[in-house]
Amino acid sequence: MKKFYALLACLIAVSFAAPAFAAINSTIPASIPGKADAADRYMDKGVTLTGKKDYVEALAEFDRAIELYPDFAPAHYDKGIALSALGRDADAVKEYDKAIELDPNDPKPYNNKGSALGRLGRLREALVSFERAIQLKPDYANAYYNKYVALKSLGRRREARAALEMARKLGEGK
Repeated sequence: MKKFYALLACLIAVSFAAPAFAAINSTIPASIPGKADAADRYMDKGVTLTGKKDYVEALAEFDRAIELYPDFAPAHYDKGIALSALGRDADAVKEYDKAIELDPNDPKPYNNKGSALGRLGRLREALVSFERAIQLKPDYANAYYNKYVALKSLGRRREARAALEMARKLGEGK
């Protein structure tokens, strides 16, 4: 199931200019017996709907998962992806922030938050998010590419070129 989430979320993120890896690296605790299975089913359905670009229905499924398990970081992350796909980047940032709060060592929400902030014109904040993603995962080619886009938009061409070169270098190795 983790590989499925990873592949699907990666394809989704790339499709709307917020490239990110999306391997789910946390699980619902077994201490919530019936709720864990239900939350997992809602997540599966939400991811499937996101893959079909039915973002409104996907949001409803992620909300159901979050209602059952509010501290499920992947549900907040995937909800952020769906919100961004709907052009609701300010709301997406809030979901990425929640995912970060719950799992501060996962670089994906930082990267996607940076992309959403960039689309909102908050480029300096976006750079901070990309830098954190890179700090957590130094070989994160997508974060370097997103950093390049933000730096270029800020007119910081030399730094932008260096970020692009790193993105290319890391991308070739995969």
